[in-house]
Amino acid sequence: MYKAEDLKLKRIVAIKFLPKRLSVHGEERERFIHEAQAASALNHPNICVIHEIDEVNDESFIVMEYMDGVTLRGWIRKKAEQSEGYRKLGMKEAIDLAAQIAEGLEKAHEKGIIHRDVKSENIMVTTDGRAKIMDFGLAKLKGVSKLTKTGSTVGTVAYMSPEQVEGIETDHRTDIFSFGVVIYEMLTGHLPFRAEHEAAMIYEIINVKPQSLIDQHKGIELELNRIVMKCLEKDREERYQSMREVAVDFKRYKRDSEGRRIERKSDAREMMQPSEPISSGGPSKTRWLIIGLAAFGAIILIGFGIYLFIPKATSIDSIAVLPLSNTIADSSNEYLCDGFTESLINSLSKLPGVKLMSRSSVFRFKGKDIDPQKAGKDLGVGAVLTGRLTQHGDALMISVELVDVKDNSHIWGNQYERKLSDILALQSDISKEISNQLKITLTGDQQRALVEHPTENADAYKLYLQGLFYWNKRTKESFEKAIEYYQQAISKDPSYALAYAGLASVYAVQGSYFIIPIKESVEKARAMALKALQFDERLAEAHTVLAVLYENSEWKWEDAEREYKRAIDLNPNYATAHQWYGEFLCAMRRFDEGYAQQKRAIEIDPLSPVTYSSAAYGLMVQKRYDEAMKMAIKSLEMDPALPRSITVRGQISLLIGKPQEAIKDMRAIVALSDSSDEYVAYLGHVLGLTGNRAEATTLLRTLIKRQQSHYVDPSLIAIVYIGLGEKDQVFQWLDKAYEVRSNLLEYLLIDPLYDPIRSDPRFAALVKKIGLPQ
Repeated sequence: MYKAEDLKLKRIVAIKFLPKRLSVHGEERERFIHEAQAASALNHPNICVIHEIDEVNDESFIVMEYMDGVTLRGWIRKKAEQSEGYRKLGMKEAIDLAAQIAEGLEKAHEKGIIHRDVKSENIMVTTDGRAKIMDFGLAKLKGVSKLTKTGSTVGTVAYMSPEQVEGIETDHRTDIFSFGVVIYEMLTGHLPFRAEHEAAMIYEIINVKPQSLIDQHKGIELELNRIVMKCLEKDREERYQSMREVAVDFKRYKRDSEGRRIERKSDAREMMQPSEPISSGGPSKTRWLIIGLAAFGAIILIGFGIYLFIPKATSIDSIAVLPLSNTIADSSNEYLCDGFTESLINSLSKLPGVKLMSRSSVFRFKGKDIDPQKAGKDLGVGAVLTGRLTQHGDALMISVELVDVKDNSHIWGNQYERKLSDILALQSDISKEISNQLKITLTGDQQRALVEHPTENADAYKLYLQGLFYWNKRTKESFEKAIEYYQQAISKDPSYALAYAGLASVYAVQGSYFIIPIKESVEKARAMALKALQFDERLAEAHTVLAVLYENSEWKWEDAEREYKRAIDLNPNYATAHQWYGEFLCAMRRFDEGYAQQKRAIEIDPLSPVTYSSAAYGLMVQKRYDEAMKMAIKSLEMDPALPRSITVRGQISLLIGKPQEAIKDMRAIVALSDSSDEYVAYLGHVLGLTGNRAEATTLLRTLIKRQQSHYVDPSLIAIVYIGLGEKDQVFQWLDKAYEVRSNLLEYLLIDPLYDPIRSDPRFAALVKKIGLPQ
């Protein structure tokens, strides 16, 4: 490396030549050229700037930014000498450099560039305290073939990732591991893996867990140790998955540690203040009074100036709580992350004047490398809450950050270390702090609602979260697991209203999914919903379940509407209540009111395919086919296999004269649903209407035979008979459906399935028996 002057631009530069012993080899020269091309594409304060690449007399060289400073290796040695080892090393400077290095690597990875040789010798520390990453000689552009020789290991072994030393194809996560090695070295003065020869070093990297930082340095906090050790995970799937995550965690830790340092200094200053009162002598007292008044006046004037000339912050009126990330990648811990996220959503939904995105929308971001600002814009909210959860035995560590979507600025953040038994109080603390940050004025009742605990039993709460986890999977098997966990939660706390409401929801949906007979579904769901309301009359979920039972099976329309309104009044952010109320209003042929509720559900749950599917059905029954088709397609863009949306699309195709497309959709949904009774019936109906009587009859016989092994709703058999045009059989089976209170009969007046029988007098008689408004 040479220091030189650029005679054209009059600037000091550094020149790096490819060693002559390598210049003759095309492979090394090609790698050298790629180093320059890779690095020259980067423009970041923490990456060394490449000015040009050239060749003279068959020697290749790079002209780069000249930096006055030392390598990070030299900086570490100097600090060690100044600090008597590393016991007294200034942590602030080390963390600042670590954050800078992370940001530089984040930028490189964004451009598709992997360094693959991150080590303390390849990082400069300038005289003004700036970290600069150098030597992208091993950088690998996406799509560029591997340039290293087969079987060779390139780079300093002590800093290499396990996949590098094993010769496995590397990706950006290899830089994350090497970064962890560098930071470990900065904080302790030595490398995490140490051995006398290369083979022993490789063994350590692959097999030996590095000693905890906390055991070596009393100044290392738990969170800093977690960040570094996660970088050093041997399994790259358990490592940080992006350098952005690392940079964000370092930035947050740096901010929080500086805040704690300021608090400690403030406390120290207060302790140093003299305890004796200032002398009350006349001249001295007057002088201090004048100085105090002058200072107070200056503060008032400055504050007034700030108020006048600094733009006022826009108030936040909508929030999305993104799924907490599980930092230890333990699948057994997943229910805790998901459940705590959902509990926070439910708690914050009680904030007046603030719109909360529903679970189904935010959980579309689960497991992804989330950019909070982009997620917030996709969801149409003013702020996004992100966080991560770590569990070690009975210890929980949760860090959260509230980000303003407008400019990606930090509104508030905190880190909590609690016992698992304190998780309920932690949820309340976070909700309360967010309320304070948003400057929301709460009434006494609202304050109590925000911080109250649905149970004081931590074991019951954990079991409830596990039930919630399986409930959200929405499969026959997961419903059984949900019931088991909810029942266990109730055994721990017999007054746990949310657990009863959870059971009510499962039983109600089992009926609507035709998993259990409607009568059994209604009896079980009602008993649990009423039990929930006995312990907490304000549970919107329980009121919604009662509304569905009144509507779908008891046909008590006024009672159903009362319960829907009560649920929405209790929780205006409950998208499911708006969606189901909208469907109810459509069944009552109050289409404008119904569509307004469905649009409200979409506003709260903009990334849920189910809300769009519901709206598509509401538009289809009004014969607004173009709009309905757009809604169905929007839903299928989010979930291409959503049964209801495929069914609605097929129905619309049939109604607008495209029978083959309708049959294609109905066949697809039968295959996707593993020949579910409901979709077999829909296919049989369409085949019958389009003249495919033989196949329709075969499907009809299949449904009738299935009654021997499980419950088959009589309405489904009636639907196939409608397609076949056999009206006597249709009404025979519709009478059976009436006897069991089939929930499909609610839609007699609006669903196109029943168009072929509407003129039959028996149809009007059935509608009257059910009590549908004419």
